[in-house]
Amino acid sequence: MDIRQLKYFVTIAKEGKITTAAKKLHIAQPPLSRQLKQMEEELGVVLFDRNKKKSLTLTYEGEVFLKRAKEILHKLEDSILEVRELHEEVNGTLSVGSTIYCAALLLSKVSEIREMYPHLMFNIWEGEPMRLRELLESRQIDAAITTTPFHSKNIETKSLPDIPCKLVLPVDQSYGLTREAELNDISGLPLILLRPTHGKGIYDEVVQTFQRSGVEPTVVCECHDSTTLLSLVTSGFGATILPLSMLPEHFAKHVQTLEIKDNPFILTPSVVWRADSFLPKPVKEFLALF
Repeated sequence: MDIRQLKYFVTIAKEGKITTAAKKLHIAQPPLSRQLKQMEEELGVVLFDRNKKKSLTLTYEGEVFLKRAKEILHKLEDSILEVRELHEEVNGTLSVGSTIYCAALLLSKVSEIREMYPHLMFNIWEGEPMRLRELLESRQIDAAITTTPFHSKNIETKSLPDIPCKLVLPVDQSYGLTREAELNDISGLPLILLRPTHGKGIYDEVVQTFQRSGVEPTVVCECHDSTTLLSLVTSGFGATILPLSMLPEHFAKHVQTLEIKDNPFILTPSVVWRADSFLPKPVKEFLALF
């Protein structure tokens, strides 16, 4: 059995059908079917259950073999990268991700590393914590900044300084507030809150904090997109509560921010990366910025 066959097997497992796997691998279907049959004969087990619709489902033995095959292929990829980088400058592609709450923090680090290494390419993802974890484990990204730490032996985590949230208002509309804003003051404002599609976010924390204080916030809009939310605030639609790490510089010019008294809204971001794989030079340089 060779590396080529392992790649065939992993692709078949991912696609679930010989036909689609063959198209992805740019080979004909019959030779791919023969390769799979040879692998099963060599191993002495059935790797896939077949049904009448020609769909393939991994058997228990297939699941175990898939895990090991991926490990072998990942180690091979890491070895190739490591050897190629021995005498190279920092170049290639930096693939990183961030939650929406840490987008500005990620942008600042990416801008910094681009000044240091102008030949780098960038592949940047934004997503919720569980999505970033999936991207890390599938090796689509090499590192991420998140407000929800991952607890896994395969992922390294470094906590970053706390980021307090602030009350964000339109630049020309202060609602009578001048310095610190208390929860009672904020509860009467028309609030636009960011609500994630999955999992918890600032929305839940804000609403629950107000309820524990015995007041109900005036939520006029639940927004699922950070850019839209910021645009609504700058247009005077309402106010919001956000960490400054989420406020891009070009938006900061069009809003004003106020401290929140006895601030209960504190985020603790973390930078995370895979612990069980070779880190390319761009990733090492990115992590070094923290």
